[in-house]
Amino acid sequence: MAKYIPYVRTKEGYIERKSYAIFNASDNCLVPYVHEESLIGWPESKVYWASQAGPCVGLAPLGFHSYRISTADNEPAVLSVG
Repeated sequence: MAKYIPYVRTKEGYIERKSYAIFNASDNCLVPYVHEESLIGWPESKVYWASQAGPCVGLAPLGFHSYRISTADNEPAVLSVG
């Protein structure tokens, strides 16, 4: 199971993140959301829209997996975002 967060795109092209609606779903929940768009300045790096243009709901995988901690024996632990 993965965590997703919905985004809404208005007819004017404004994007809104619905942070109160995080949910768990299987990976195949993205089947109708086939239009990938990169996000800049948002917590998530990409969103999948159900339609390419116009008002629409999209889903973004939560990026918790993009944080990793390096713990080499001879180095202090380092948190990196990637």
